[in-house]
Amino acid sequence: MGRTGIYLLVILSIVVGAAVVTDAVVVTDRERMDEFIESVTDRVSESRIDNALSYADPSKVTMELVHDGRRHRYNDRNASALKADARKALASLEGSKLHLIQESISLKGERARIALRLRTDAGLANTVFDLRRENDVWFLRRVIVN
Repeated sequence: MGRTGIYLLVILSIVVGAAVVTDAVVVTDRERMDEFIESVTDRVSESRIDNALSYADPSKVTMELVHDGRRHRYNDRNASALKADARKALASLEGSKLHLIQESISLKGERARIALRLRTDAGLANTVFDLRRENDVWFLRRVIVN
């Protein structure tokens, strides 16, 4: 192999290496949705609820929690009630392990919808999470728990 071949091999190695590093550093929206799903499944505990609520910031994006046919909206005026209300809504599942049975992820521009069917210690549960992206950060807009 001549000098030109070696140079081409070095350049090719740099290009491939840069592509691999870029792929490892860039997190796609789908990967973010998978991370969200991981944060809300497994054993229901205060830390899991806090993980899910880390995607909520009612002072920036109004959030709605729908549970047992009741709809609660949270914004900057009542954001402090969200954590307590979410814990109350999930109290019946506390300590249960949530096993993911089926998932559906829909990404359309700045909006995402994640629908999950979960098996719990008490039976099946369906949840829907609507999210909205603002400045490359995903925020919960609505959570429906059936």
